[in-house]
Amino acid sequence: MVESQESEKVQLSTEQLVEIANSLQQQVNQMDLMIKDLGAKVAQKEVENSQLKAIVQSIRGAAKAEADGGTDEEE
Repeated sequence: MVESQESEKVQLSTEQLVEIANSLQQQVNQMDLMIKDLGAKVAQKEVENSQLKAIVQSIRGAAKAEADGGTDEEE
């Protein structure tokens, strides 16, 4: 059984190994760019969400103040 495993082993030349390593490095670089792009998009959405939350809180505060003010005027 050891002999059959050894006969299945493949030896790669230095050039083939360099080519494989370069290909893998290129894939890593592409993934890194994708991750950075997605990170920037997430950051932008977080900014938008913060702005929308501030607007909603402002509207709620104004509506509450108006409702409280309206109650006082009626009394």
